[in-house]
Amino acid sequence: MEEILELKQCLLHQEYDRAFAIVEDLEAMERQDKINNLESFLVILLIHLIKIQVKKRVTKSCKLAISNSLLAIQKRNKLGKKSHYIKQGEWDEHILNCQFEAILGAAKEIFEGIDYQELEKLVDFEQLMTVSNELLALTYTKDPREIIHAINLKFEVKYY
Repeated sequence: MEEILELKQCLLHQEYDRAFAIVEDLEAMERQDKINNLESFLVILLIHLIKIQVKKRVTKSCKLAISNSLLAIQKRNKLGKKSHYIKQGEWDEHILNCQFEAILGAAKEIFEGIDYQELEKLVDFEQLMTVSNELLALTYTKDPREIIHAINLKFEVKYY
């Protein structure tokens, strides 16, 4: 990585102000990488919540995808023992940022493919935000088994 070599040169030449600036840039890049990774799992979560909302039914695969997404978010969101990359209650911006990508993903899977603009008309985005935040809050207070249990209670698979 170019920044590491530049940092090394700054330290060797005792250019400490520039070295600290590079370290800050590296920290910001790492944080953005972590947030991008979290958002990729958030997109998967949103896709399946959209599918459940629009199709008005829950499948085992949707529950599994929701569970896996939340557990991945829980694991990757930790920044030390008590801190997080995205703090509890600060998900709204990320949910909004990921909604379009989730709509595009869900459009491929709903009704054997639906135009994303048609799908947007069917989605209750306020409800999507509420349910998403409710589920994401579990990742701060529950262990993985409790998260799975909460998902099983919230999303009951009905066999027809």
